[in-house]
Amino acid sequence: MNDEYIEEIKATYGINPYSIGNRNRGFFIVKVIETEEESAGAVVGDLAIKTRDGGSNPIDVDSIKLGNCIGTAEDSFDRTYRYYYYRATGE
Repeated sequence: MNDEYIEEIKATYGINPYSIGNRNRGFFIVKVIETEEESAGAVVGDLAIKTRDGGSNPIDVDSIKLGNCIGTAEDSFDRTYRYYYYRATGE
């Protein structure tokens, strides 16, 4: 995903993906359920935001408090990464 889609992402998910996480590393729409998505309860179509908030790095508590946050999970390969998952607003 890139910046040309940012307004659509904001409208669909009700958040600016770049404002999520203490150390944001990008975002994508879930297309396949892998270990992290399953752990967080994400489904195909959810927004995943990749950060460096895993391991000993602090979780962004404010991001979890957002109403459409469905969960978070550390990367199963590199635990220094954490994903925050969001469902589209109105779903």
